[in-house]
Amino acid sequence: MLMILVAIIVAVVISGVVLFYADSNDSILAGVFGLFLACGAGFATIVFAIQGWNLIGAEYKANIINREYGTNYTQAEVFYASDVIDTIRQLDRQRIEINGNIMKNKEK
Repeated sequence: MLMILVAIIVAVVISGVVLFYADSNDSILAGVFGLFLACGAGFATIVFAIQGWNLIGAEYKANIINREYGTNYTQAEVFYASDVIDTIRQLDRQRIEINGNIMKNKEK
């Protein structure tokens, strides 16, 4: 996540430099490129903030799941594989185990 944040910051700085260059040299191509880069960096910032919120929330979810079910899930497992965890829980609820002799015959 840190490298993604650094990449977003670099994109914002580069778009600022390109827009400054476009303004000082009256370059339409540089202005369009800088505008697209700035819009992309803004969109990436919003997505990064939402995913950061979900990453923090995954720690709380992991603590609740571990407390309620006695498991040892980590924050990363809940964040990246929450659908897998839900599928496993659903399968555990639907599984029926049969032990022993079904006909209940007494062995001699």
